[in-house]
Amino acid sequence: MDTTRGRMMAMTMVGGDHFFLSRWVDYYGRQLGRENLFVLSHGGDPEHKRIAEGCNVIYLPFDETRNCFNQRRWQMLSRLTSGFTNFYSWVLVGDVDEIVCVDPAVSDSLPDYLERYEVRRGPRVITPFAIEMVHNPGLEPEPISEGRNILDVRRIFRLNANYAKPCITCDKIDIAPGGHFANHPKLHLDPHLYLFHLRFIDHDMTEGRLASRRAQRVIQSGALEEVERAKTGWDTAWETYKGLSKEKPRAETVDFPEFRKEMVEGWKEKKVVYFAPGGARPKGVYRLPERFKVLF
Repeated sequence: MDTTRGRMMAMTMVGGDHFFLSRWVDYYGRQLGRENLFVLSHGGDPEHKRIAEGCNVIYLPFDETRNCFNQRRWQMLSRLTSGFTNFYSWVLVGDVDEIVCVDPAVSDSLPDYLERYEVRRGPRVITPFAIEMVHNPGLEPEPISEGRNILDVRRIFRLNANYAKPCITCDKIDIAPGGHFANHPKLHLDPHLYLFHLRFIDHDMTEGRLASRRAQRVIQSGALEEVERAKTGWDTAWETYKGLSKEKPRAETVDFPEFRKEMVEGWKEKKVVYFAPGGARPKGVYRLPERFKVLF
């Protein structure tokens, strides 16, 4: 680590999403210290400031039109991420419903683990392996409750390479909208880091949140039946979730060497998907080993 810089920081932008922000702040606060967390509050929600007490909260004006919102948002996050590399050895940036962790069998500290990489000669951008959580109410009926780890009651997931995001950097970076890709010349898929995508973490929460997102899409682009536009992931996410939420896990594991190999071999610089044989989202769901429940 460069002693003239802080070890590591994390940044997210959030609008509403109080549950996810609370869990994001709690986890990264323990890992990095709240003074090293940066929360960009879209609309200046007072609840964001309360949840993120001790963090660096930046209020942004609310944009009802959502005109080119995702593009503008990630252009801003790219520039901020690049700027912060002048003061931190590692900068982590991502959505508020994403949490990056080290396999607890390897380390209990994210910044300690990253010290294995020499900043000057190691990878400039690090990509964790993606774990997209999926709540099956029949197999995991217990609710997510205050003060209890999410992974204590939710451990079913699917593979989704689109959420293996280049989200940790020690160098200047341009990040594509959504955070899925960046302008780095080589994919470094870390063997022990995982990005947990939590949008499907609870049936009722998912239903309400996706209904809100669909309403935003209508405001931004019009209803599907009224305008000529292609369906997006937000348009179809509820149907996707409903199908996945009925599946039973095929195995209890996080070891997918063949899929990792396909991701690395199929990756192409500046492309928008992983061109892995069989697609970025293999069929089936799996269950996390019990050791992961200590994470968050």
